[in-house]
Amino acid sequence: MSERLKEFYKKIHNPKNDIPIYATILVRSARKLLDIKIRKEPENILRVIAHDEKKTGWFIHSFHIPIKNLGLSPGSKDKEILAHLSDPNKIPNKATKEFVEDILRKYINILPEKKRNYFKTERFKKKKEFQTGVKLKGF
Repeated sequence: MSERLKEFYKKIHNPKNDIPIYATILVRSARKLLDIKIRKEPENILRVIAHDEKKTGWFIHSFHIPIKNLGLSPGSKDKEILAHLSDPNKIPNKATKEFVEDILRKYINILPEKKRNYFKTERFKKKKEFQTGVKLKGF
């Protein structure tokens, strides 16, 4: 992980800062990031896109949603946050609700992660399924 990304995570997950605490949804990991860009979406939602050393092009690394936008207090537990992220109908903020619905459409499901306020998508580390055996033509 790049130093810039580590510093960014420290800022958004520190309760002593003036900025709101964020719930982080990891979409895809990378071994060695060359560069990251942070894009601000409506309602203070942040989208981090990154550039990996081994692959060409930019990819979405993670989304960061303020916990206040989910209708929860900053001290909420991960189970409560995950329940709101998995069921967007519980989210009172319309723009955040639409954004989470879009994430669920693209990345299937949101799963818990070991760290506090960190989550990952179901497609986070999807392994390729290798098929063995003889295949018929046309299939």
